[in-house]
Amino acid sequence: MLLILQLPLSFIYSQKDEPVISESIGKEFLPVGSYPVGIGINSVTNKLYVANQFSNTITVLDGNTNNIESTIQVDNFPYDLEVNPYNNRIYVTNRGSNTVSVIDGSTNQRLSNINVGESPVGISINPSENRIYVTNLGKNSSLSIIDGISNKVTGTVELNGLFYGVSVNPLTKTIYLSNIKNHTILVLDEKTKNIVNNISVEKIPTGININYKSDLIYVTNYLSNSISVIDGKTNKINSTIKVGQQPVDTIINPLTNKIYVSNLGDNTVSVIDGTTNKKIKDLSVKPNTDKNNGNNDPILDIPINLNFPLLANKLSLNPDTNLIYITNTVANGVLVIDGKTDRVVVQLFVEINPENAGTIECNNTKVPSQSFWLYPINTEIKCTAHASRGYSFDFWSNMISDNKNPITLNVTDNNLLVANFKPAISTETYIGMVAAIIGSTSIFAGWYYKRRERSYLNTSMNRIDFTYDALKKDRLEGVKQLEEIRKEITNLFKKGKLTDSHYNILDKRISELINTLLRTE
Repeated sequence: MLLILQLPLSFIYSQKDEPVISESIGKEFLPVGSYPVGIGINSVTNKLYVANQFSNTITVLDGNTNNIESTIQVDNFPYDLEVNPYNNRIYVTNRGSNTVSVIDGSTNQRLSNINVGESPVGISINPSENRIYVTNLGKNSSLSIIDGISNKVTGTVELNGLFYGVSVNPLTKTIYLSNIKNHTILVLDEKTKNIVNNISVEKIPTGININYKSDLIYVTNYLSNSISVIDGKTNKINSTIKVGQQPVDTIINPLTNKIYVSNLGDNTVSVIDGTTNKKIKDLSVKPNTDKNNGNNDPILDIPINLNFPLLANKLSLNPDTNLIYITNTVANGVLVIDGKTDRVVVQLFVEINPENAGTIECNNTKVPSQSFWLYPINTEIKCTAHASRGYSFDFWSNMISDNKNPITLNVTDNNLLVANFKPAISTETYIGMVAAIIGSTSIFAGWYYKRRERSYLNTSMNRIDFTYDALKKDRLEGVKQLEEIRKEITNLFKKGKLTDSHYNILDKRISELINTLLRTE
């Protein structure tokens, strides 16, 4: 998978001007189409793309809200996909129609279908060359080479075997292909397409991923329940790591140097320390649901006894947020893993009713209204509703119906918590009290506090703009300094020195400048 290196962001996800209610409410997973396999993310736009094999569609999820943004029709049996963040194009292998669909990520429109070999499955992109490589798993196994500018096949490499996975290293100009028939990894020179090496691994090599920094290649061995680690400099096996049952895919976080492996046989994800190449843990990703709870295609009669490669839980990762996404064909959904804790997480949406009548604080952290917070499944949290002036807390609704405040909750799935408030006194009484009590002292105090809040806003905004102007030629340092400023304004917000609106203005400005730095060539 292709990753864009960025720094971690906050785990509060604002949803201003977006509906809070999501189709994921009451579920552990994000619902998509029927039998999802391939998955990819554009970390620049924070858009997630899922290939639904039996719906013949691509589901587009907004990573800021986890809501479905669009559903795009493609060719028959879309299997895997890859995202090029440089031009915001998504390429989808359609194994049933022997094509690759090209999608414009800015419009969510399918641009074209490209004819390739028989039963295309694996796909990888070299973004610097704008070339796409596709493995065709049919009787005459081959590698199709697509020009990303013309969207035409410019070459085909005939292969001897059954080739499933493919990954290209744009730094070393090397292509790696997994041969599930001969249990080998074929190494090609990207420029000449000549065979450089043929490396024997364990049984049924499937997924391939590359750590560009260390030039280590990680290969999942489906029938050996292991990962082979290949040194890209020597093309020798560095180590072999035992993982869960029937591993099919792997993804690397270059910022944390952790490797995640999806194991189809026991519904787990193995977490590996890339520094020591030792397994840290096996994480269960089996959703608490039966198959009928998924979003099945009502037209197609889907067989339930399917095995690899028709079933394959694929992985994708957003290094910005350190969130890992894995498809699950049983649930017809996507599960989310927090890379900080290496646990499956669910989202708790919060809402204030009426708007601006108060605030919610969960586990001593103020959570803005119309946003959500990620918690590991089965986490106990304590939430307190704080009323604004002129209101008093009334009751909780949606996730729980109760008038206790604070309230203790056990978070088991994606859910919505609404704090309902009521006027503390009538409007007429309140106006009379305000008129009688407020004098010059209170007027001055109000003016002083508003002036102080405005001062924090202006000072922070000037600092943000100055940092961007000073460091826009040093992109990585600029992003780092802007993230430090983000932490500082978040602390000011938590301490009550910034209002919701001022915090959102500053946070939005930082995000815009970071995106500008990352898009600068």
